[in-house]
Amino acid sequence: MDAAAIAGQQSRRRIRPPEPLVTAASSPTPAAFRCPISLEVMRSPVSLPTGATYDRASIQRWLDSGHRTCPATRLPLASTDLVPNLLLRRLIHLHAATLPPSPSPEVVLSQLAAADAGGEPAAAEKAVRALAAKIAPEKGKRASVASAVSADLDAAVPALLSFAKGAGAGADARLDAVRVLATVAPELVSHLAGAGDGGGAEEKRGRKVGVAVEALAAVLSADGVADEAKEAVVAALVAEDLGRVATTLLGAGANGAAVLEAVLTSPAADADAKTAIADRPELFPGLVRILRDAASPAAIRCMAAAVQVRGRPARASMVRAGAVPALALAVAAAPTAAAESALRLLAEAARCGDGKAAIAADAAEVAAAVMGRMVRVGPAGREAAVVALWLCCCAGGGERRMREAVASAPEAVGKLLVVMQGDCAPTTSRMAGDLLRAVRLEQERKGVAAAYDSRTIHVMPY
Repeated sequence: MDAAAIAGQQSRRRIRPPEPLVTAASSPTPAAFRCPISLEVMRSPVSLPTGATYDRASIQRWLDSGHRTCPATRLPLASTDLVPNLLLRRLIHLHAATLPPSPSPEVVLSQLAAADAGGEPAAAEKAVRALAAKIAPEKGKRASVASAVSADLDAAVPALLSFAKGAGAGADARLDAVRVLATVAPELVSHLAGAGDGGGAEEKRGRKVGVAVEALAAVLSADGVADEAKEAVVAALVAEDLGRVATTLLGAGANGAAVLEAVLTSPAADADAKTAIADRPELFPGLVRILRDAASPAAIRCMAAAVQVRGRPARASMVRAGAVPALALAVAAAPTAAAESALRLLAEAARCGDGKAAIAADAAEVAAAVMGRMVRVGPAGREAAVVALWLCCCAGGGERRMREAVASAPEAVGKLLVVMQGDCAPTTSRMAGDLLRAVRLEQERKGVAAAYDSRTIHVMPY
């Protein structure tokens, strides 16, 4: 074979038909179409000066949080200008046009219910992601998803709740399930207002109310749900018979307390509505029961919100409901944030005579809980602990039972010294000094050495 023929074969071998820019419908989505941050197909691709491309919403969140580097390359950014990548957006749209039409919300919900019943977390997550994509603002299908969920509330809401609470999916997917629930949350409020009506099937009605309250609590307590959606739920609650709604929520346990707290702290509820809830005679007894039964941080936060709304009357109602022993247990055993809230409520209780008497009646338990937690909370919690003890032990002569109980607490002197030498307000330091003197006098009266255990508390002795 001559040289010309060989050259012709080689040139034909090198020439191949160009690969299509958009793959066939059955092929997976190209990796270049996915945002490096969210890993989802980009809706509005934009490029940084480094050349890396991201979805606009994802990279804007990255920049808004204070970052000034490229997430993919870690290079510093000379500018935070975002340049639309029009070519890539066009390619993504062409690719989407080759895909089969997405199933309707009704079909996706049936797939979710089947996956939930069959214990298939991967299929359930796929269905939830599909629903979340449909309620995105640019899709304009929020109403159709809400309508589909509303048409089958008894099956759709439990399936979404089950997925949101499950541990098999990622946090983003679980939040997507809560966002879908938010589309029908205002409609679920009607279940609360209608609870307790006469007729049969009370057990079934109770289950529906429980599911509705749990869904409302999930929506109102989720950080990733838009404020507008939460305010719509609160507005729907306020528009109903607040007395009946509050009674129903208190009967629903910790989830009901979370919903009430959201109403009491929401700007969507006016002062009259908040006052109507805080003045309900069953509010504090119900919250104390929830706190005792479930050690619920939501019950503590709801008490604090009611006291914030009504002040002295709510404080007195809280004390009469027997909140002091329950709060002492919460101080000892609750997570740090809830324990700090409980300490602040004990300080509020100590500002009235009935509250001081209630604290003195459980002096040993309250003193042990407060002193035991004093150095295991943040500055705000330590300040509340000192205020509560000072009001009971020192203000107006104080209560002898409380002084004895505080003096008997392990490492009382050392812990008060830690507070005094820590980063606290001058008023708190003075109160801690008063408590320290009261403890030493009580220990001297009993013939106990005023000392501290240096193996666990390291301070400079005064």
